[in-house]
Amino acid sequence: MSTVAAAKSRLRGVVFDMDGTLTVPVIDFAAMYKAVLGDVEYKRIKAENPSGIDILHHIESWSPEKQQEAYKIIADFEKQGLDRLQIMPGAAELCGFLDAKKIRSIFAPIIIYFSY
Repeated sequence: MSTVAAAKSRLRGVVFDMDGTLTVPVIDFAAMYKAVLGDVEYKRIKAENPSGIDILHHIESWSPEKQQEAYKIIADFEKQGLDRLQIMPGAAELCGFLDAKKIRSIFAPIIIYFSY
């Protein structure tokens, strides 16, 4: 590989989404969806979308009052997740390695915040 090609292919940064990458997943998403949608609606939507549920998509068509209630439930689950946050084994060492190599890291927690 030429020097020019090596310089172009050098890793310059890493983006982490945190949950399941740098932190142990602790949020019970199925329980959260059931709390927001109700058991019957959750089962119906899950049957139609076995690969996953876009809860925010469903909520956006609801009345403002019902949306606010749903967002509060989601925020409560997110808060519980933050309270039980655990670092994934090896994450600290990985971050230390990236720092030593001067590779920039961006930590983008996928946490939903709402203002009431």
